[in-house]
Amino acid sequence: MKNIIVISTVILLSTFLSAQEINQNVKNFSQLPDVYSIKVSPNGKMIGVLREIDQERMVSIIELESKKMLHTHRFIRKYQIQSFEWLSDERLLFSRSAKFSGENRSFSSGELYATNIDGKKSIMLTGPQAKKSSDTTKDDPRQRAFMIDELEDDPDHILIQFFTSDLFFKLYKLNTNNGEMERYATPPVRQPQYVFDVKGNLMAVAGIDPKTYDVEIYIYNKNLPVEYFSRSACSGQSVDCVEAVVKKTSKIKNEDWTFWKSVAWDEELRVISYDEESNSLITVENGEQDLSAIFKTNLKTGDRRLVYKHDTVDIGEVLVDEEGAVFGTTLMDGYLSWVFFKGENKEKDRIKEIGAKFPGSNISILSISDKEDKFTFTVSSDVNPGIHFLFDLNSAELTPLGKFWGSIDESKLSYMEPISFNAQDGTTIHGYLTKSAKGNSKNSPTIVHPHGGPEARDRWGFSPRVQMLSSEGFNVLQINFRGSSGYGKSHQRFIYGNWDGVLNDIFDGMVYLDEQGLIDINRACIYGGSYGGYAATQAPIMRPDLFKCAVSDVGVYDVGGLFEEGDMQRARGGKEMLKIRVGDDEERHIEMSPHYNAEKLTVPFFMLHGENDIRAPYVHAVAFSKKLNRLGIKHKATFVENEGHGYFDEDVRYETNMELLDFFNEHLN
Repeated sequence: MKNIIVISTVILLSTFLSAQEINQNVKNFSQLPDVYSIKVSPNGKMIGVLREIDQERMVSIIELESKKMLHTHRFIRKYQIQSFEWLSDERLLFSRSAKFSGENRSFSSGELYATNIDGKKSIMLTGPQAKKSSDTTKDDPRQRAFMIDELEDDPDHILIQFFTSDLFFKLYKLNTNNGEMERYATPPVRQPQYVFDVKGNLMAVAGIDPKTYDVEIYIYNKNLPVEYFSRSACSGQSVDCVEAVVKKTSKIKNEDWTFWKSVAWDEELRVISYDEESNSLITVENGEQDLSAIFKTNLKTGDRRLVYKHDTVDIGEVLVDEEGAVFGTTLMDGYLSWVFFKGENKEKDRIKEIGAKFPGSNISILSISDKEDKFTFTVSSDVNPGIHFLFDLNSAELTPLGKFWGSIDESKLSYMEPISFNAQDGTTIHGYLTKSAKGNSKNSPTIVHPHGGPEARDRWGFSPRVQMLSSEGFNVLQINFRGSSGYGKSHQRFIYGNWDGVLNDIFDGMVYLDEQGLIDINRACIYGGSYGGYAATQAPIMRPDLFKCAVSDVGVYDVGGLFEEGDMQRARGGKEMLKIRVGDDEERHIEMSPHYNAEKLTVPFFMLHGENDIRAPYVHAVAFSKKLNRLGIKHKATFVENEGHGYFDEDVRYETNMELLDFFNEHLN
């Protein structure tokens, strides 16, 4: 790691480490989680614990009654365990991760590996080391894959998808004992998301049209024959109705599927489940409205019924039981909330029972035994990084199993409080304020912290970076400016070709909180990563009066340059979609790019960037730093070796966090 101070000297890492005592609080926040997941075996007699020790992930199998550790699974050399599943009481499935191209970050290697709980009868099922179990090159298992469905009624097989360059991820049935596989289905769309019924039968798929990039849903004819669909049933009806229409293109000739519906690429269209009893698909979509909602559509009659929509935010996670019945949803309207629908449902009752024990928390179910008498789950909140529990329904015993993030002192955490205000044009904008843990918020300095994406959003919950800043005496302001997801189509689309214009929402939020006496607008810096790094650079160019300093982490500096460098123009839709997101007006690209407005950057500026970053191109960061040098603008730049779009080595995380805090303290305290 090289710390390049573009003032007069170059400070090496060894100098940095020896010049400062270890800040244990910051070091704790810089560490990675300890226990990622705990899952109970099908018979309820064992648990598997995915944990990390000395930056190595391993899975330990523990017998619950005796508390005896039966076996610990790990990979050697560069490989790590990414995740695991119980295939049966005797057998496990692992997915592997590995470090590539000299990066500290681990990427999914697409290798699936099955073994008995004692480590015997192991087999590499997919990836370069898999044995060839097919006579055709097209069905070669030596490719990257991930599991889609466990096939509970067939413990010897799973359904998998292969990562292929054409993005038509075909579905295969794979024997986890010998690696033999057969092709199950070929989808008509790219990046498919399959939907199955309770028996594991394929019902539908949602994905991307390769020509228009629209989101489309197709019905699988082998399990839902065409006579299940409406044709002219919608004509003359007053109810909301959807017809299935056979769609053919020159590129898609797949008789196994019937086209059902499509929406524009930036609208929501999720297939949630198939309800066999009513022959209906449950979807989340916008329909003709701005916010997404849950719909139930009868495939035979075409009748579509609105199940639920919220007045302010989009639908979150839809809660579905094992029979495919929808019993509720989550929402992120400030705090996380759960909405349960009327009717009897044992899974709904289970979540409500646990929720009552942990009010104001997020509950994530991790696993459940075959008899449904034991299950594991994680409880978390803004002031709780996460605790894993085992619940025995027979004895009503609740057992804590481990902390997700054991290094963090919960007494140092601050509440993440929802806020809302009106922008200058009257639009309601939402966000969060996490107050300083070291005093009154009005008397504490504030870090404005825009999120990345930009089509993402800040959410209520635990954030190590936010809590670190709060514990060190800073307020943290996070605003879901227009362009953020979660608040409807129009809210998100406001940012298209308008990356700089949405920053006015941030400025308005700062003024509002200052007027409310919650922050001191004269003691604020701005700091963000990715698009947030862009915002942290462009905002003080536009409004230098509002900021005492600015920090950009893996930021974007040349908007037009994204068409030629980085991976955004190779993502879904390629350059055509990028034209929609940032516009195709080259003059506007220059107007909203920090690189072409560098002379207006007058506040103290600190930039960090991973040398392997391809999302926000590293070459653009270097070019921006050089331009600031040519303009005689002093700034600090840290370019990090062996890291990309984010930092995953714990030492690097600590060192960059300390540099960040030193910079803020220099200019705010």
